[in-house]
Amino acid sequence: MNKLNKKEVVNILNSLEVIEASGGDCAYVLVENSKENHELLNEVGISSDTINQYGDKETFCILSLGFSEGLIDLYDGSKCISFDDEIKLKIDTSKEIVLYKANDSVNISIHEDSGEVYIKELSKEQISNIVNFLS
Repeated sequence: MNKLNKKEVVNILNSLEVIEASGGDCAYVLVENSKENHELLNEVGISSDTINQYGDKETFCILSLGFSEGLIDLYDGSKCISFDDEIKLKIDTSKEIVLYKANDSVNISIHEDSGEVYIKELSKEQISNIVNFLS
């Protein structure tokens, strides 16, 4: 699935009404397994068979669907994100820093093995400083 389609899928996933969610190591975000939600995802190329792999008759998990199918790169606790580009740096055994571009902004995120994610959008000055440092 190309980037354009991934973005469309992410927009649909983020638009679905959340029934239940939990964060941390075993994060999940459940939405209704309804005809309407299937139709929205079918329109952007996700089959009902694929959707049904990630839930039951009542709900399905958009995080399981998104991550397992390679459609999303990050869940920030409130929305799914698909990167346009990324650089990952492992800083120790329990943390990873990711610089990524998504939706015309450049962000830095710190991912901890506990499931916690910290995200900050970088200013143009900060981006320039990083580029100068790496040059």
